[in-house]
Amino acid sequence: MTLDESKIIIEDDFLPEKDFDIVKNYILSDKMAWYWSGNYGGGYPIMEHVFYSEKRGPELYAGTPMVNTTAFRHIDPILAKLAPAGLVRVRANCSWRTDVNTMQQRGWHNDVPFDCTTAILYLHDSDGCTVFKDGDDQVEVETKANRLIKFPSSYEHAATPFTTPERRCVVNINYHPDVINLNKTTIITGTTNPEHW
Repeated sequence: MTLDESKIIIEDDFLPEKDFDIVKNYILSDKMAWYWSGNYGGGYPIMEHVFYSEKRGPELYAGTPMVNTTAFRHIDPILAKLAPAGLVRVRANCSWRTDVNTMQQRGWHNDVPFDCTTAILYLHDSDGCTVFKDGDDQVEVETKANRLIKFPSSYEHAATPFTTPERRCVVNINYHPDVINLNKTTIITGTTNPEHW
């Protein structure tokens, strides 16, 4: 698949500093619960916190509500600015650095098995990147604090290994940006990794 790079939208300083601090300070603090998700590949572990999921909540983690209202208010600034017509899933991902000799790029994947939009908000700088598959090439987006990238959820992407900092944390949101897209959901076949859904 050849990408239309114009559909990978990068917004630096996405949130006002005060709002970004609300999000970052909560997620990077010891107040938010993280859940072990295993290893999606690449030789480094990942943990996640599901704020909202239309498909996974109590059935994934016993006692986890479909909408985690206590934690959800801490990501209100992101959602207020995105103004989605409908949410599919909102989660924070935390990857831990391991041996740089064994870490590799994670496998290509789509977050969800249908058309919508994916947004990733980076919580701090890192030398790990988000990469997009573009035929035999790839398009790289650098990880910078308070940078948000938006792209069609059909775009295969992956995370690269990193050496700094000790962990790489992002907020990942899958959503319908407007009512038109909400009514025209299309299933994507052949590229979705069910581990991510």
